[in-house]
Amino acid sequence: MELKRISYKSAIFFVVVAVVLYFFVGILQILLGRDPAYVAKYGIVSPLQALVYAPILGAVISYLFTVMMIFIYNIVAVKYPISWTVKK
Repeated sequence: MELKRISYKSAIFFVVVAVVLYFFVGILQILLGRDPAYVAKYGIVSPLQALVYAPILGAVISYLFTVMMIFIYNIVAVKYPISWTVKK
């Protein structure tokens, strides 16, 4: 069996993962934002930035990099596909 082409639809999985992870990071930033030492070191983060902007920006960047990797793989896989055989 050879893998010669990856569908661009598979990049959606990474977008969903990025949104969920950045949303949890935003919640953590809001919880840590109450600590004066954290605010002095990292600054103030608004809930809008932590819960909306960061997940959306992270998802867009994740999607662009994933599509770029799939594009590069599809070009290279024409000549060098991933191949594996299963012995019965």
